[in-house]
Amino acid sequence: MAFLQTARLLLRNLTAEDAETITEYRNDAKCSRYQRWDDTSRVAVQALIADHAADGFLSMRDEQRYAICTQAGEIVGDLAYFFNAQDNCITLGVTVAPAHQRRGYAYEMLAAVVAAVQSRFPTMDIVALIDRDNAASISLFEKLGFAQECYAESIASYVYVIAGKGQKEAPC
Repeated sequence: MAFLQTARLLLRNLTAEDAETITEYRNDAKCSRYQRWDDTSRVAVQALIADHAADGFLSMRDEQRYAICTQAGEIVGDLAYFFNAQDNCITLGVTVAPAHQRRGYAYEMLAAVVAAVQSRFPTMDIVALIDRDNAASISLFEKLGFAQECYAESIASYVYVIAGKGQKEAPC
């Protein structure tokens, strides 16, 4: 079942069949350069999938993970979604397999996710945490309308935000 559909992509739950592809790109140096995965073994990926296979999109579960696929069903990456009621924000992260990068897939899916989040949770901030050397992600999130708030030394990342309705910019 797809939660979101765009012109070329579907967002759906992770399945056991995704483990091989996800393990492959999580172990690719080009893909993992800016990621902070603790364990990229197949066993760890299988456990991640098992933990998130039944996630309900736009639920209030604190951590959610989804597959990003072509309309034909080929997995091209994954989306991380962190719901934080205490800080009134949702943090998004995206990974696109190297073979599928530079095709606009991340922009296409994130634009749909941002629109869905803003519709469901209009007062919540939407946040992205980006490594200072990740120029492609900085450009992507700026194109999506995120504004850089600060650099947070404690997490070694730039904090990019789309403020929720009625929200003031949060200091870092």
